[in-house]
Amino acid sequence: MPLAVTESRRVGWVNDCAREAGVLPGMHESSAAARAADIVLIARDAGREAGALTEVALWALHFTPQVSLMRRQHEGLLLEVSASLRLFNGRDALIGQLRQGVEELGMQPCIASAPTASAAWLFACHRDDLHGGPDSFADLLDALPVLLLPSVQPHAAKLAAIGCDTLGQLRRLPRAGLVRRFGKEVLRELDRAFGLEPEALAWFEAPASFHARIELPARVDSVEALLFAARRLLMQMTGWLVARHAAVSAFALMLHHDSLRSGEACITELPIRLASPSRDLAHLSLLLQEHMARVTLDASVIELSLKAEDISELAAPNTELFPAPASQAETTGRLIERLASRLGEEAITRLKVVGDHRPERCSMAVSAHAALHARMRQSNRAGFNFPPRPAWLLREPVALLVKRDKPFYQSFLTLLAGPERIEAGWWDDALITRDYYIACNDAHLLLWVYRERHGAQGEKEAEPGWFLHGFFA
Repeated sequence: MPLAVTESRRVGWVNDCAREAGVLPGMHESSAAARAADIVLIARDAGREAGALTEVALWALHFTPQVSLMRRQHEGLLLEVSASLRLFNGRDALIGQLRQGVEELGMQPCIASAPTASAAWLFACHRDDLHGGPDSFADLLDALPVLLLPSVQPHAAKLAAIGCDTLGQLRRLPRAGLVRRFGKEVLRELDRAFGLEPEALAWFEAPASFHARIELPARVDSVEALLFAARRLLMQMTGWLVARHAAVSAFALMLHHDSLRSGEACITELPIRLASPSRDLAHLSLLLQEHMARVTLDASVIELSLKAEDISELAAPNTELFPAPASQAETTGRLIERLASRLGEEAITRLKVVGDHRPERCSMAVSAHAALHARMRQSNRAGFNFPPRPAWLLREPVALLVKRDKPFYQSFLTLLAGPERIEAGWWDDALITRDYYIACNDAHLLLWVYRERHGAQGEKEAEPGWFLHGFFA
């Protein structure tokens, strides 16, 4: 379909289909409609262009903190990536990831590279995928059309009259004559492109907080169709987090429904909490997908917004040859997050140690998600120092046979460690007085057994006996 962007009723940009129909930049809207009856004319929106440029800038922060917004004849970005090439396995791999992200944001990039910022900008303005190294970029610049320099365009007729069509022909002209006829800016732009004059750029600064929105092109009634737009917001947020050297522990996605246009604010808020701070795009996208799968839309959605709520500092990941305890804990946390987002936080529980020495009451089941947060807050505090405990604790102790005054379980038991004396529960009328041992039988099973002491039942005297209370893994 022919498509053109217009400004002041003049065509400013056309796609390939419109160009094949004879529509060219600078043409009046009526002339464009005469040449292509089915052409779609879209008025230029500077505000939306600026918003789109900021989206791409936030994504580019994944690759380098030095991102500059360019608003000249064309709008785009300049990235200083020399320090990032090794991290991303070279120029081609970095450009591939950058291009993939920009395309996911719904835009078609023209990416070029050169040793100088101005040269890279001119290459990108000329065509996509044009790259020049330190030894070749000057020859590539010489072959570019001279009208790519903004300061030259007012003098296009004069240059055409003397047959000056390329940058190489322009820079072979006497420098004094260039300044006298076309001004100093032409010479400065030329020198900056060839690296003969330093160039100062204003770097893009990420905002202090993140709150982005995206207006959908049409009303959306299914959750699955919202995932693409939601991922665009996540891409911006993760780039912002990288630039801030931070990670997010909680964020919220707001679904703005169609009733908002009628004056009634109707918003569905989807809060998402993480077990551990993260800025990994794939992980956050998967969590968001799991949460959105449980959402039922009451009305059509016309807009999405994303807000980062709980931010903490996070150092860059350290690549390691062997898994460290920290990386294993992160893997466990991510598994818990996925299960909780799919089944609900109340469905995933874990054991929490409580202040009671009685084995039956020294732990309780709590939400695994909440337990992870509590453990992170107490990571610098000393943990409980208990003697060895079995992985499987029986719900009720099992009385053991006693043969020749020795406990028996499939065979006679050998006591390996103990006794560990536990006397507790006098305050709630559930007194226990036991001596615990670690025992082993002929099948090499490690058992946790205890012997009831006299007076275990309070006022009622009980005969001492042996009981099995758990198995070690």
